[in-house]
Amino acid sequence: MLSGSLALAAALVLALALAIASSLGGCDPVHSDAIDALGGEAPGVRKGPLHRPGQPCTTCHDGELGDPPEFTVAGTIYKNEGDTSPAVGAVVTMTSVDGKTYASTTNEAGNFYVTPSEFRPVYPMKVVVSLGQLGVKMTSEIGRNGSCAKCHFDPPGPTSAGHVFIPTNGMTP
Repeated sequence: MLSGSLALAAALVLALALAIASSLGGCDPVHSDAIDALGGEAPGVRKGPLHRPGQPCTTCHDGELGDPPEFTVAGTIYKNEGDTSPAVGAVVTMTSVDGKTYASTTNEAGNFYVTPSEFRPVYPMKVVVSLGQLGVKMTSEIGRNGSCAKCHFDPPGPTSAGHVFIPTNGMTP
């Protein structure tokens, strides 16, 4: 039998170990499986702003561990339906139900991302994507998830409208 002070010390060590283990994440098998399902990085593309175009950004960028950083809204914009050419320089304008608006510009991969310090939308949210003189308004509102690819993925069908695109066929934006 342990003495009182030794038992207290053992209990404190166990409690500290459990607290550290739970703070490290990886304890949620559903979340871990969702991340694993994304697969590895594309060859030659380092983790960063240009990686994983078209994938659901907030699966990893959920703010749970602090690294990778949290994104409130993020996604990839392509040039045309069925085309994986990025819409570089497209402006994604988001308006949350409280009237606050924020615009983000896509990078060389067509990716854009918004951090909580920049904009934290109150859902539902409306979105307009523009590239030069072209503009497309999303016909429905975003109800709860800021990761475009949670709903917009290929192939288009009953569960997805397909990837987000701005129709530039034959046009010079």
